[in-house]
Amino acid sequence: MLAFIWNLAFFAIALGILVTVHEAGHFAAAKFCKVKVQRFSIGFGKVLIKHTGRDGCEYAVSAIPLGGYVKMLGENDHRVTHEEGSFRGKSLKQRAFIIAAGPLCNVILAFVLYVIVNLMGVPALLPVASDVIPGSPAARAGMVSGSLITEAGGAPAPSWSEVSMELVSAVTGGGTLELKTVPWKGQGAEGTYSIDVSRLYIEGREDPVELMGLRRSNGTVHNELSMVQPGSPADQAGLKSGDQITAVNGVATPVWYRVFDAVRRSGGRTLDFTVQREGKLYESQITPRMVYSKDLGREIPQIGAGVSSTPDPDLMHEISYSFSGAVAKAAKDTWRMSRLVAQACVRLISGAVSAEAVSGPIAIAKGAGESAASGAVFFISFLAVISVNLGILNLLPIPVLDGGQLMFIAYEAVKGRAPSGRIQYALTLMGVSILLGLMMLAVFNDIRGL
Repeated sequence: MLAFIWNLAFFAIALGILVTVHEAGHFAAAKFCKVKVQRFSIGFGKVLIKHTGRDGCEYAVSAIPLGGYVKMLGENDHRVTHEEGSFRGKSLKQRAFIIAAGPLCNVILAFVLYVIVNLMGVPALLPVASDVIPGSPAARAGMVSGSLITEAGGAPAPSWSEVSMELVSAVTGGGTLELKTVPWKGQGAEGTYSIDVSRLYIEGREDPVELMGLRRSNGTVHNELSMVQPGSPADQAGLKSGDQITAVNGVATPVWYRVFDAVRRSGGRTLDFTVQREGKLYESQITPRMVYSKDLGREIPQIGAGVSSTPDPDLMHEISYSFSGAVAKAAKDTWRMSRLVAQACVRLISGAVSAEAVSGPIAIAKGAGESAASGAVFFISFLAVISVNLGILNLLPIPVLDGGQLMFIAYEAVKGRAPSGRIQYALTLMGVSILLGLMMLAVFNDIRGL
């Protein structure tokens, strides 16, 4: 219950900031263009609190806290085109500027937040690949487990965050990614590898980094079982803590990752395990149990046993920037995130990204709470990411979104007249239907992930 309240509180804070900035963009642009603003509302529906300012604008907080709006004179009424201060009476460029100002302010907010994070110092995990998954794109490229990635996509890679961004960009771009590596603590190898990610399919909540065949290192992963769940398939087969699985279906498993991969690929089929206990080997058959994974959003096979790891403090460090460096890095992060969101939308429409990857308010609330619990840097970074998403998604050419309104203005610029009221009404209903469908899908995915 406390976790729910915590998540809800920071969801409200995050949404309040992002919506206020977005609507303030529309508001400021309208004022700049001398358009009369009748209402500035945070939230939709019934007005709960309101105050009329000296400028004649009604500032309000409304009942449904999932957005906001700026109501301008003549915005949806062609009959007041020539009235002073009417939105419809302004030029096409002025109207486009007013509509685009909301998403633009969200992107600007993300840039400012990234600058703040970079100045505060960013906790980072060194990009050491603890494992290269056999048969994966990274393995086919020749990468070696234990290597430290020094460059990704031609840019320095001081953290897994940087590598992840380049990897995701390569996945959504449907191309290849070049990684440079050096040995780390006597393991791995020096080399340059070109990883083909053009055929990767992101399904549900799968980690794109792992789909490419890389697992992040947090320390040393041990091979001996440290945990066997009571009543699990491993427990029923007689496995105990301290056992080491040396082979699965006759294939040697020198590291725990190979056991993990064998179970994951089994699809729930019975596997033959070779187990070492106190220097002796014995055989055991285990049928993995299909268990729903909240992290992945689907059922996966599990045997109910695991190993421990010893953290490596040398993997953690803090990256800090000068002011100019923070600004340059923020500009790069904002552009890269904006591009990723746009590419992800294209690949979602084309089917290259699963619909299960769509998240909604519940996932955002959870992310807000978890990032806030991790510290100010993580919450501010979370705000930046969501702000970019809000800005770019609002530019989609769907009526009722800002992008749909820009589409109508573009039509008017080409044809010399606005679409008829009937056409706008029909397209708006279609847009509402699309958004409702996406919202239902997002909430469904969120509930499955609880």
